This record gives sequence, C-alpha cells and structure tokens, in this order.
Amino acid sequence: MIIECYKLLKEIEKRPAMWTGEASLKSIKIFVSGYYQALRDNKIVEENIDEPFFDWVANKLGYFESTAGWANMILAYSIGFKPESIIWEEVFDYNVTKEQHLRSIQIFYELVEQFKDELEGNLD
Repeated sequence: MIIECYKLLKEIEKRPAMWTGEASLKSIKIFVSGYYQALRDNKIVEENIDEPFFDWVANKLGYFESTAGWANMILAYSIGFKPESIIWEEVFDYNVTKEQHLRSIQIFYELVEQFKDELEGNLD
C-alpha cells in the first residue's frame, strides 16, 4: 500500500490537513487506506494481503509485533513510549499535542523514504 500510494503520500506531505481534514498520522492512514481500497476495487492494483510496511516499521522501531498498525507504532514511538514495554491502552488514552502529531508525521515520512530506498535497493 505504501509504495502503491507513494505519489499521493508525497502530495499529502506538503499539506496533510488540506487532504485529510487534520494534521495527524491517523487521518493520513485513513485517507490513504481508502484511496488504496479504491485502487483495488477498480483493479488498478492487485489485491495484496501482505503489506510489508507494517512489519518493517515494527522491526525498525523495535516493536515485537506489528498488530497495532504502522500509524499507532509511529505515533507511540514519536511521543516517547518505549517499544519494549508498550502498553497500548496508555497510548490510546494519551492526550497527543499538535506538535506531537506533527512530529509523528515527520517520522512517518522519514520511514517511508527509508522503506522505499530499501525496497529499491533490493530490486537491483
């Protein structure tokens, strides 16, 4: 999904709130997930059940699994929750500031670039 939506993600990066209604990683995830679903529904991309970005983010940030989803892992990491001792209920109850949301978006885009670079490096 991340690679298939890369071009759109780069547009969103410039002004996330204009595209998604608010500047948060959750809103970007929801928007891009809907876009990707439309690509699949219209057979523009093939159905892909395995999304490597989830596990890649988990490994990159030190989480033992990726079931929380990339947006939650990145947000928790960006506001200082330790991956090795994460309690997701605490993350979900945490009052995230605007600055923390913006930081999580910045980290997301840094990770997207690293992910893309690694994938491209593996294709050579």
